[in-house]
Amino acid sequence: MQHPGTLIRAMLARGGAVPVPGCYDPLGALLIEQAGFEAAYMTGFSLASSYGKPDIGLLTMTDMVQQAARIAEAVSFPVLVDADTGYGGAANIAETVRAFEKAGIAGLHLEDQIMPKKCGAMAGKKLVPAEEMALRLKAARAGRKSSEFVIIGRTDAMTIYGLDEVIVRAQAMERAGADAVMAPSLSTTAELEAVASSVRIPVIYVAAETVRPNYTRQQLAAAGFAMSLYPLSLIQTTFKAQQDMLRSMFASGDTVQLVDGMAQFADVGRLVGVERAAAFDAELATQVNEGS
Repeated sequence: MQHPGTLIRAMLARGGAVPVPGCYDPLGALLIEQAGFEAAYMTGFSLASSYGKPDIGLLTMTDMVQQAARIAEAVSFPVLVDADTGYGGAANIAETVRAFEKAGIAGLHLEDQIMPKKCGAMAGKKLVPAEEMALRLKAARAGRKSSEFVIIGRTDAMTIYGLDEVIVRAQAMERAGADAVMAPSLSTTAELEAVASSVRIPVIYVAAETVRPNYTRQQLAAAGFAMSLYPLSLIQTTFKAQQDMLRSMFASGDTVQLVDGMAQFADVGRLVGVERAAAFDAELATQVNEGS
C-alpha cells in the first residue's frame, strides 16, 4: 500500500503552488475532497477554535492525533497536520511523529516557537534558537517509520526578527533534514521570492486572507512556491455563515427566509455515507434471505 506521504512528495516536486485547504473535522475534509482538491490540512488554529479554545497550545498531542485519525479515515487523499512544537522534547517529538504516521497521516510541520506556542498570527510569540529547531527536526526524522512521511519545518521569525532571520532559519532547517519549509507572515512579492530562492527544498506558502495581502496561485507559483496552505479559509467562512444564519433566525424567530441558503438534507447525508450504509444493510439482508 502506497504511503500517503508519497503523494504529498509528488505534489511538492510538481510545484505550482498546489492549493491545500485547511479543515478541522472529517466533514470539512470530505467537502475538500468532494471539491476536487488533492489533499487536506488539519490546522491547529481551526481545531482549537472548534473546541472553543484559543490556539495557544492548549490541545494535547493526543487531541490532535485522535482528530487527525478521524479525518484520515474519512477521506481517500493525503492529509497534512499541524504538530505545533512537537509537544515536548526530542523523545516526545519522535513519539508525535510515530503517532501521526500510525494514524494514517502523510506528514506534519513543526515550528520554532517556544512552548507553549501561539498561533502564528498572534502577537507575543517567542522562538527557540535555530539549533534547537534543528534538533526538533532531527528527532522527527528519527521517529518516522517510513522515509516517505513528510516533515516540514516552519519558522515564525518574520514578525519578530524580519526577513534575514527567516532565511537563516529556513536554511538551517534544510540542513537539519526538513523535506520542505514554510514561513508565515510574508507580505510582499520580494519577500516571497527571497525565501523561496534561499533553499533547495520545496517552500510552502501559508495564506491568511484577512490578515496579510492575498496572492493568486499564479503569483505564488511564479515566486517559487510548491504548495499553498489555506488554514483559515474554511473556518472563517463557516464562522460567518453560521453567525449570519443565527442572527437572522434570532431576529425573525424562524428559518423560513433561510431555507434557500441551506444545503439539502439528502446532500449532506449522501456525502457522509447514508446511502452507502443503506446499501450495505440491504446487501446483508439479501444474503440472509438467500441463505448465504
